[in-house]
Amino acid sequence: MPKRKKTQEPEKIIFPDSYIVIGADLSLKRPSFCVLSITNENNFAKITDIKFTTVDNKKDTKKCHGQLLDEIKNAFISCCPLFETVYLVRETEIMKVKVPSERSLSKVVGLMDWAAWKWHEAQWDSIYPMTVKKLITGNGRAEKQEVADALEKYIGKQDYKCDDESDAAAVAIAWLIQQGQIEEK
Repeated sequence: MPKRKKTQEPEKIIFPDSYIVIGADLSLKRPSFCVLSITNENNFAKITDIKFTTVDNKKDTKKCHGQLLDEIKNAFISCCPLFETVYLVRETEIMKVKVPSERSLSKVVGLMDWAAWKWHEAQWDSIYPMTVKKLITGNGRAEKQEVADALEKYIGKQDYKCDDESDAAAVAIAWLIQQGQIEEK
């Protein structure tokens, strides 16, 4: 029987008094970003503001990949303040190279890597989708609606335009739980 890989513990971060966490649900057709403004109180995160940015191209089939990627880059830049401490987190990319939509996802991931470095000299942390679900709902196989409903315990009632926004928020909150900045509920 092959040995399982040990998961590495995330590197512990010493958080400043205020910072931004951007959680991303990446795709070519409808990526979403959740921007959490946070103050650090007694080594715990207090969320002071929540904003969502979504690029919705699900119905527009006439745009080429270059145009879609440019819109995604611009959306990311618009929600990424330059003079703040920013932590970026997205779901870990699990690729099946033969699936065309997942090849498109790797373009978006590469673009986001470049944009994070270009504008912040930063890089993305990542978290597995099942880990996000487990930390938010207690069930690693939870459905999207269960995740959205469970988020209310952490960020209150939100009016999500689409499930991609709640997914982006879940990524950010799960990362904060992993970092010990928010208690798992």
